Parts: sequence; structure tokens; C-alpha cells
Amino acid sequence: MSHSRICRSRPLLKGFKVWMFITICCMLLIAVAFLTSDVGTTVFNFQSRLPPIPNVVKWYNYSAGDPFSGEKLAMDDPKVVKKLMSNFLLPPPKLGPKYTYYLSNPRTKDTSMGQSEKIRNILHNRKDGFFIECGALDGETRSNTLYMERFLNWSGLLIEADPLNFAQMLRKNRHAWLSPTCLSKTPYPQIVSFKQDFNIGRISDNEIGQQRSGYVDVQCFPIYSYLLALNITHVDYFSLDVEGDELDVLKTLPFDKVDIETLSVEFAHVPDGKEALKEFMTSKGYSAVAEVTHPDWLANDFIFVKNKN
Repeated sequence: MSHSRICRSRPLLKGFKVWMFITICCMLLIAVAFLTSDVGTTVFNFQSRLPPIPNVVKWYNYSAGDPFSGEKLAMDDPKVVKKLMSNFLLPPPKLGPKYTYYLSNPRTKDTSMGQSEKIRNILHNRKDGFFIECGALDGETRSNTLYMERFLNWSGLLIEADPLNFAQMLRKNRHAWLSPTCLSKTPYPQIVSFKQDFNIGRISDNEIGQQRSGYVDVQCFPIYSYLLALNITHVDYFSLDVEGDELDVLKTLPFDKVDIETLSVEFAHVPDGKEALKEFMTSKGYSAVAEVTHPDWLANDFIFVKNKN
């Protein structure tokens, strides 16, 4: 290379270094300003309180010797209720003046596909109610209960079996009880092999204890066990979407011992068909007052309301 070319390249290199130095300094100043601001401090403090993924995953590591995997304990057995309360229920975070949700789309008030609006109309925008939502997914995406919690001061229980979804739900900072479990299809607790597939994950027919990619062993409890653990006898709204097992789950409920006022229940994958689901709920004193559907198959739900005596 000639001496003249070398001379011309040196100013360019020097200019590039100066530009890089200025850019890095600006980025550092912006980072410092963000972290020392109220918003930055809030985000940092929240992230530092998040449980690491391994702490979430450990709840799903069961051995074949676990007593709940073999012995058929009644859903109201004190041992079942105690284990559920102590090992599989996370209490809501404490409310305060700086309480914050960490949502992907905080400006979206109603994240449901129409179910929430139907229920709110039926209950006349009731405040301070109690909900149960299963599967709750990540606590935001198509959540049927987030509006009630944020804007009507409801409390409730979110149940999500997939550990990947549950880890995301933890990060939303929902003000509700959380459970990394699934609803049992039997009137006793059981461990099942759960197929992980975001919003269409479900209980599989695989044997537990297998190390298969995309499957995880999950503890299931009958819905009545959760109500006993939380000392709840009245549920204003029960959202049930478990990819085909809805009817089996509902059949475990002692309807004479609990008061569930309204439900949205997905019917699209029920093996016996939607009419079987409607007939069962009719036999338990409920009326199907509406259907919620979506052209992209994002909703196929009955809205049930308990008949007044």
C-alpha cells in the first residue's frame, strides 16, 4: 500500500474510534439514567425478586414413589388439602401504592376473546368477586380474568400446568393465588404426563416418569381440593379451558357443597361433544345462556349461569 493511502486511512480510523467512544458513553449515560430513575428502579427491583427458572421447574420433578402417584386419597382428605396448600399454592403479592403489573400489553384492558365481557354483563360489573382460571397460560394472553382483577378488584386462583407458561405468569405479577398444577380428571390427586404446547398443552396418555422431550410430569388435584385449601365456598366465575378434559373435570365437583355462579367452559375438544357438556351442566342446575366463538378458533366456550331457586 502506498504512503498516501496509509495517510488517508488514518483519519478515517481515528474518526471511527471517536464515534465508537461517544456512542458507548451515550449508552452508559442512558443506562445509568434509567436505572436511577423511578421506572428503572422499579423494573430492577421486580426482576431481582423473580424466582429463577430452576426454582419453578423443581416443582415438576416427581418420583414414582410419591404417595400421590399411587394411593387414591379422597379430594377432601386433610393430607391432600395440607400438601396442596403448603407445596402447590403461591399467595398473591401484597398490594401497595407502588404495586405494578408487568404486562406485555398493559393498554389492552380486556385480553379475553369475549368471555370476560359476557360474564361481566351477567354479573353487572360486580366488584370484589372471586375467580378460578384453568389453564391460565401466561396470565395475560387471552386471560379471561385479568380485567376483573385489574379494574373490578377481584381476587382469585390461576392454575397452569406447563412450567414454561407458569414461569411467564410469575413475571406478570398477577394479584392472585398461583398454582403450578393441573385439574384432576378423577376425584383424587394424581400425577400425569403433560404435553407442553403453549396454549394447547394438555394431559397426555403417556406413563409418568419418562424423559420425553416436550412432556413433563405434573401433579393434579381435584378442583374441590383447591377450594378447601383456600377456604372458598363461593366462586363468582370459573374459567375452564383444558383442551378436552373439561367434562371429566366438572364431574369431580360436588356441586352440592360449592356455589359456582358463572362458568365459561371450552367445548371444542370434549370427546363426547358439546351437547354432552351442556346436558351435564343442565343436570346440575345450570343454563347455557350464550356461546362465545372466534373465527380463528381462539374461543369456543359455553357461558353457564347457575339457576336461581
